[in-house]
Amino acid sequence: MRVAVPVLETEVNGRKLVNAHFGKSNLFAIVDTETGKVELAENPALHLQRGRGIYIAQMFKEKGVEAVLVKEMGPGAFDKIRNALGIKVYLIPTRVKFLDEAVELFKEGKLTELLEPNEDEHEHQ
Repeated sequence: MRVAVPVLETEVNGRKLVNAHFGKSNLFAIVDTETGKVELAENPALHLQRGRGIYIAQMFKEKGVEAVLVKEMGPGAFDKIRNALGIKVYLIPTRVKFLDEAVELFKEGKLTELLEPNEDEHEHQ
């Protein structure tokens, strides 16, 4: 299964850090949970002020992403990714800082599925 996680460019001891801000993330790690292979994809909509979700969703679809792991996701992106494309969204607990840790919890079935957006789009303006 291919899962996408927003990540920071910064690494700590060679480990990628999860980016808490989904739509504003520069990079997404697309991880193959079978092989452990990680592909980094740039956010195709970073230059946009609004409506980034549709472009990110399209990229995920093209790359065969089946689940997205996030700390927060606003209503626009949530609607495009989960409701329009049927890609499941899972919540990364706040204590989890690293990509490998988040993917491991997902593989163990320990992440909760996000059934509605958990970020207000106007909060960060």
